[in-house]
Amino acid sequence: MKNIVNIIHFVRAVEPREGREIDLPGTLREELELGRKYGFPATVLLQYDALILPEYIALLEEYRDQIEAGLWLEVVQPMAEEAGIPWRGRWAWDWHTDVGFLVGYLPEERKRLIDVAFQRFREILGYFPQVAGSWHIDALSLAYMKERYGIAASCNCKDQYGTDGYTMWGGYYNGAYYPSRMNMLCPAQTRENQIDVPVFRMLGADPIHQYDLGLGEPGGYNPSNCQGVASMEPVYAGSGGSKDWVRWYLDENFNGKSLSLAYTQVGQENSFGWQEIEKGLCMQYELLKEYAAGGKIELMTLGESGRWFSGHYAQTPPAAMCIDRDHGAAGNKTVWYNDRFYRLNLLYQDGMLWVRDLYLFDEHFAEKYLDQREPKNQCAFYNLPVMDGFRFSLGSIRAGLYPCQNGQKLAFSEEPYWSRAEGNDTVCAGLGERLCYCAQPGQVGIRCTEQDWYLAFAFAETAQTPYREVLPKELRLSFAGGTENPYAYSLRLKKGRFVRDGQGLRCLPEDGEIILLAR
Repeated sequence: MKNIVNIIHFVRAVEPREGREIDLPGTLREELELGRKYGFPATVLLQYDALILPEYIALLEEYRDQIEAGLWLEVVQPMAEEAGIPWRGRWAWDWHTDVGFLVGYLPEERKRLIDVAFQRFREILGYFPQVAGSWHIDALSLAYMKERYGIAASCNCKDQYGTDGYTMWGGYYNGAYYPSRMNMLCPAQTRENQIDVPVFRMLGADPIHQYDLGLGEPGGYNPSNCQGVASMEPVYAGSGGSKDWVRWYLDENFNGKSLSLAYTQVGQENSFGWQEIEKGLCMQYELLKEYAAGGKIELMTLGESGRWFSGHYAQTPPAAMCIDRDHGAAGNKTVWYNDRFYRLNLLYQDGMLWVRDLYLFDEHFAEKYLDQREPKNQCAFYNLPVMDGFRFSLGSIRAGLYPCQNGQKLAFSEEPYWSRAEGNDTVCAGLGERLCYCAQPGQVGIRCTEQDWYLAFAFAETAQTPYREVLPKELRLSFAGGTENPYAYSLRLKKGRFVRDGQGLRCLPEDGEIILLAR
C-alpha cells in the first residue's frame, strides 16, 4: 500500500467572467515558488491557450527541476480553430460542456483536438506529454491518448451531482482505477475491455459529508440538482481552507486502513487568483511538510503515480477509506469500499450502521458520448445504482439499506469498528458482535445476531429507482443513465432471499446472514 499526494496545478490563460481581473501567469508563478520553498514536486497541466503563450513556457523552464508538465484538456478557441472546427463559445474559453470539453464534439473532432494539443506540446517542449487531465474526459478520448501517445496517467473530478454543470456519480470514490472502454467512470472488469491508463480522482472529497451536500434536513429531504463542495480545494473556507479540516482529512485519509492506495490531490486552478488561493495553499503545504517528514505521505507527480500504479496492478485493485471520526460534532463515521465490480458506502450515525450507497460497475454499460456529442451545457457520467442514499431520498425518507426488525431500524450501543485484511482485499465493519458487514471483491456479506432481522430497502416512492422485478435470488434492475435506452442488470444473492410485500422491498437472511453478489 502507498500513501500518495499529487500536487496538480491546472492552468488557464483566459478568465472572461465578470469581476475577475486576475494575474493568471502570476498566480502560477506564486504556486511554483511556494513549491520550490518546500521542495515539493508538482504536475502543471496546461490548457492549450496557456501552452501557446511564451510567459507560461518560460515558467516551466524556470521551475523545470521540480515540475512535470502535461495537458489540461478543456477546449479553447485557438485549439478548436487549429483543428479546423468552428468555435461556438461565448468567449475564447467557455466552461459550458457543449463547447469547452471534448464531449461537446463528435468523436472524430475529439481526435483532431487531441492531436492539435499533443503535437503543439511536442513542438514547444520537445516531447509528448505523459499526463493529461480534465474535469471529465470521455472513454473514447482516453483510449485514443493512451494508444496514440502513450500517456501514463490521467485525472478527473471527484464524484459530484450537477456542480458546475458536471455530474459524475457512482464512480470509484477515491484513488485510481482503469476505466472501461465503454464508460470512463466505470472500472473495467476484464483486461480486454480496459483502457490501460490509471485515472486518479481529484480534489480530495470529504468522505463523510460531500456525498450528502444538498440533501436537505431530516424530515425535509430534497436532493439538490447542484451540490456544493467540501474538498481539499484551498479556496473553500469550510474544508480545504480550514486548517482543522485539512488536518482531519489527512489524518483520516492516511490512517493506514486503506487497501491498495490512499490518495489525494492538492492544488487549485489559477483562475481563482493568488489572493484567493494563497492562505489555504500555504497552510496545506505546511501540513504536507509535517506529514511527509513523518513518513505518512509521499509526494509524487501524476506521472510517477501512474507508473507506480501500472507497475503494481494489472487491473483495478480494491481500495478503501475507513474514517474513524468526524471533523464536526455529529460524530459520524464511514467506510468506502471500491473494487472493479462495485462500490459500497457504510455510514454510522446515532447508533445505526447502514448502506448509504451501493453502485455496480459493468464494463458493458456505455456512457452516452461514445458516438455522439453533448448538445447541452451540462453533462453526466454514471454507473449502475442499487441504492443511492442521495438521489433516492425525499421528504421524511432517507434512502439506504437498513438492518431492521419488526419495521424498525436497528440501533446499537456498541461503538463501530473497521478492520482490513490486505492479503485477501477485505474490509469488515460492525457494531460489536451484533452486526457485521464484510466487503470483498465481488460480494458483500452482512451478518446480524438479532432475531428476525432483515435488510430493508428504504427509498422515496417518487424517486427514479431502478427496481423492476423481484425474484427470490435476484433483484432485476434497469437504469438509463442519461441515455435513451435503459440498461438491464441484476443484484444476486449467494445467501438470503429477496421479497416485496406489505413491508416493502426487503432481503431476508439465511442462518442470520445475507451475501450480496455484486458482480
